Amino acid sequence: MLAGGGRESKSAMVEERSSGVRRFGRAEDARGRKVTQLDPVKLHFLNQCSAIPAETLRAMADELLPGARRQRLLQVLSVALGVALVGGGNLVYFRYFSSWSGFDPVNVTIYCVQAIVLLSGPVVAFMSVRGRYASRVSAVMLEHLRCPHCGYDLRLLPADPADGATVCPECGCAWRLRGEAG
Repeated sequence: MLAGGGRESKSAMVEERSSGVRRFGRAEDARGRKVTQLDPVKLHFLNQCSAIPAETLRAMADELLPGARRQRLLQVLSVALGVALVGGGNLVYFRYFSSWSGFDPVNVTIYCVQAIVLLSGPVVAFMSVRGRYASRVSAVMLEHLRCPHCGYDLRLLPADPADGATVCPECGCAWRLRGEAG
């Protein structure tokens, strides 16, 4: 844990908002610190990152893009499944079990439960898919020897003898590169 954690996290958030680099998601570095990370797909499409050469950025985006499309499809399917289940449940309920007689606490309870299911299912699916995508982004960026947080080139940097992690001199995040013991 770093000293002055509250001040540092506020300054990191201000730096994130003020910089032109788009960040997404949270990842853990090798020392367990939560950090935001770059999204090579967005950076490639927006031509926005000067820290990573265009060829490397394109290669990372090409590795991530098929997975990004599949994850977007999973998000859409999870929303469609939730809507179909709730809509089908409503149809079955109104067809076989309901006789409208004004305000009914049972109906209100059923509607509330359906709304919770309808809203929570896609949120849980989205967060799950986003977490998997964030870990995949970290893995791809580390394969290309780039810091997932700032894009700094991690080649030729020594590993810390204490824990075997390579510390990025630009942002201070620690990462385990492939081939490093730990």
